[in-house]
Amino acid sequence: MGTSTYRPPARTMEVVINKYLVKLKYCYTCKMFRPPRTSHCSVCDNCVERFDHHCPWVGNCVGKRNYRYFYAFILSLSFLTAFIFACVVTHLTLRKGFLDSLSTVLELVICFFSVWSILGLSGFHTYLVASNLTTNEDVSIRVSLLP
Repeated sequence: MGTSTYRPPARTMEVVINKYLVKLKYCYTCKMFRPPRTSHCSVCDNCVERFDHHCPWVGNCVGKRNYRYFYAFILSLSFLTAFIFACVVTHLTLRKGFLDSLSTVLELVICFFSVWSILGLSGFHTYLVASNLTTNEDVSIRVSLLP
């Protein structure tokens, strides 16, 4: 009664898709062969097709089904922070006392760093879209190039 005949499948399986030989990896957690460019997210505990990353700010995985919404969110956030930064600069230049309002100067400093970090993030994701990569693939390529 204590003997089990269950044997897990092989780690990989090769199949032909559109005349190309593709190696599929088996996910032992989800108990399925993953399609190409699919990774398992350890936070969500799911396999995600075209897995980009698990975003703590959005609260879920970013992958094939929701990447365009994430990208649109990042781009709109870039425009919003640039607009707010421009409004704060305009507000400070139109005031007679430039450094009178400490809160406005603090807002200017925060907006300045926010604009650059968010523009950098949207620039990186624009590079990923143009090169047809995901963040996960880009990081793994860079790690494999390390000496």
